Amino acid sequence: MREAILDVSYEDVKLERRGLAAWITIDRASRGNSFRRQTLDEIIDALERVTDAPDVRAVVITSAGDRFFSTGGDVGDYWTRYRDDMIGMRAYERALEKTFAEMIHCPKPIIHRINGDCVGGANAFHLAADIAVMSTNAKLQQVGTMIGSVGGFGPTQWWPQVVGDKRAREILLCCKAVGAELALQWGAVNAIAPYDKLDETVQAYVDKLAKGFPDAMRYTKVSVNAPKELAFREMTQAREWLTLHFPSMESREGFGAFFEKRAVTSEPSWKATDTGHVTVAPYGGFSISCKSCDATYLPENHKFCGMCGGELAGSGKST
Repeated sequence: MREAILDVSYEDVKLERRGLAAWITIDRASRGNSFRRQTLDEIIDALERVTDAPDVRAVVITSAGDRFFSTGGDVGDYWTRYRDDMIGMRAYERALEKTFAEMIHCPKPIIHRINGDCVGGANAFHLAADIAVMSTNAKLQQVGTMIGSVGGFGPTQWWPQVVGDKRAREILLCCKAVGAELALQWGAVNAIAPYDKLDETVQAYVDKLAKGFPDAMRYTKVSVNAPKELAFREMTQAREWLTLHFPSMESREGFGAFFEKRAVTSEPSWKATDTGHVTVAPYGGFSISCKSCDATYLPENHKFCGMCGGELAGSGKST
């Protein structure tokens, strides 16, 4: 029955009705409200449910607590799960892409309640939402270039649309932290409020949106989303690039340092590129064969076979 469509329990997410709004809350405070594949799947299911739920006129997406909206992808989860599973990593990235597509395509307006710091890929939530209300104790920050990754699922496409090209470059390349006052000044959010007034501010938007006509609201979303939707082609490309890049020196060092709680360094990656290589193949192209054990596609700069230890003839050049 449609009346029971919101009657569902998840592990990572809470879905509840509050008056005329459905609230989707990421409930992983012990993990910085980071999202793993299961979190994304649950958010997607919740969004599909609220699309058809009667008497729901707006959707609020938020997280538990007041410290983090989200620290982005759960590095611990996908570092251990996908480090050597590129197909699994691609599937995870497809779930990211679908999550933000569901937000954009939801016929009901979505309010992003930024209850705490919004880091990395989590920024795509407020960029995809229709309205964003931010706690004055929160900040927005990208971290991709400092951990060997790229915010390719929304941030790189939508930040320029929201704040302009030069500001977006500073956010994405320099990982500039954007506090609440600056976020409001730059147009990244619609309103800011102290944490204890956040719900009141969100409810004011719910009340405004609830008075709109449903068909007119839905088509208005479709119309103003046109520039955002053009970016999905680039997100598809980002998915493929990130899948190929995840085994690289950059990702291994950046995510590994985060996971192991140590200082990160980009110097080995710079040294690889300074020698004319790329960080996915820091010791040259995979072009050498071992005549001792017939292993193939060994790095051209290796002097010994990693399979049998035999000396490689022709190492240092393509064969």
